[in-house]
Amino acid sequence: MVSGKGALEAQGIMKDLIVEEFMVPSGESGLRIYLRNKRHQDTEVGNPARTLLFVHGATYPSSVTFDFSASGYSWMDTLAHAGFDCWLMDIRGYGRSDRPAEMEQKPEANGPIVHTDVAVADLAAMMEFVLKKRALAKLQLLGYSWGTLITGAYTAKNNDKVERLALFGTSMLNSGASLIGSERPTMAYRYVDAQSVRARWQHGLDPAEIQDIIEPDWQRKWLEEAIASDPKSGEHDPPMLRAPTGVVDDKVCRWSQGIFQYDPADITVPTLVIVGERDIETTPEGALSAYHKLTNTPHRRYVIIGKTTHSALLERRRDQLFRATRSFLEEEFED
Repeated sequence: MVSGKGALEAQGIMKDLIVEEFMVPSGESGLRIYLRNKRHQDTEVGNPARTLLFVHGATYPSSVTFDFSASGYSWMDTLAHAGFDCWLMDIRGYGRSDRPAEMEQKPEANGPIVHTDVAVADLAAMMEFVLKKRALAKLQLLGYSWGTLITGAYTAKNNDKVERLALFGTSMLNSGASLIGSERPTMAYRYVDAQSVRARWQHGLDPAEIQDIIEPDWQRKWLEEAIASDPKSGEHDPPMLRAPTGVVDDKVCRWSQGIFQYDPADITVPTLVIVGERDIETTPEGALSAYHKLTNTPHRRYVIIGKTTHSALLERRRDQLFRATRSFLEEEFED
């Protein structure tokens, strides 16, 4: 519930925003990738330092992650209101993007699909679309969780197309057990219901910490939207979301064996590493390790947000995350 000054601020954030949606061919098998654009009506497009593309994690699409409205506004709304030309994408098999043919079959009919290399290719296609549409040579990237591997790998090979890079909940160097699976998957996709998502979110927190960190109404609403992002979720009781298992396969067979998606030393653009203090999936220690490997960035920053988890962008202190990220993206660095 928003009241008083908060209500007015929320109304201001949502006011005069332009929203556009696109289904962009991926160039493979006829699959289309969903893109959403939000910007204030007064925003002048075509500025690489004010153009930003969000990339989501392993389970939930960008469309219900970065643009989830709590107290009247989303992370995407706040940056759009601040003058950023904001874009988000759903990787194939997620959210509003097309599903691979394997997802129309029973999960056990095929092995893991949508590995990280495939997701990087989807990002590359969307980068070309946005760069061409805005007549830009480069733009800013923000990845969350698995999205940090996707954006990091893309940037490492395409520094000339990335203005700045923000990595929220980076997981590349986290080779321990994962809450999304620690054994090699044998199926094309996995099922996820609201109860399992809630348990993963609250894992390791005692009741007092849960109350302090998580706003229950936001959590309830987001869980509904996240599960419903799969158009076939209602075919199950309780409703369940399908998530491709390629990322889990990569985790078990590559990253946990020390075969990383990219070398941070190959990144030569300003980079932010930001993480929640209570993140047990992509830990502060793992994020700091990744930060120290960014040896060739002209500017790098490590930020830890207290009393937040891997889902900080959906929690009570989310505005701290939003402000810290915005500060990095728009700061004028001295050479």
